[in-house]
Amino acid sequence: MFALNWDCPASSIDSLCAALTANMATQSLFARPLHLLAVLWFIIHIPTTLLIDIQSILPPEMAKDFPQFAKDLLQWHIKNNGDHLVRDNPVWFVTFVWCEVCLQLPFFFLAIYAYTFGRSWIRIPAIMYGVHAATTVLPMLAEFHHGGGAANPQKGALLAMYGAYAAVPMLLALDMAVSRVPFPAAKKKKAA
Repeated sequence: MFALNWDCPASSIDSLCAALTANMATQSLFARPLHLLAVLWFIIHIPTTLLIDIQSILPPEMAKDFPQFAKDLLQWHIKNNGDHLVRDNPVWFVTFVWCEVCLQLPFFFLAIYAYTFGRSWIRIPAIMYGVHAATTVLPMLAEFHHGGGAANPQKGALLAMYGAYAAVPMLLALDMAVSRVPFPAAKKKKAA
């Protein structure tokens, strides 16, 4: 059985920790294209959530004071893309928006930090985010393809746009699920 030697001087433990972590610097974000995509995805998703998606859950007294450019942008999207979900706000859709605002939005900030600086603690939360985000989008895709949006002339554009909101999170979840070490250490340069 393994036992710790508590009589070991602190300097020995410090030396061991230093030796173990000496080569653990994470590769640059630019050397990890999928993780760079993730960071960009989360950065873009924050204003989208705060300015566009959140309008589906705002109470009327707050909606009247919401920035006009954001309201105009949402109306432009509804008009040009025929997005009846955002226009009509069915209860199930509003529930997904609440999940996005309350669960996903805080995650976006943590994920930007973790993916940028290679923090492995994000692995399980990233899997959870990816599966949750992708599965909430699937009913929307079904609605556009088979439901009330089936006759929409912009159906293809809506499927592509919303499809990205399923594909990217699922890709990130799969990446973390199959990676035992999600953030590889930078290769140490050999001395000349």
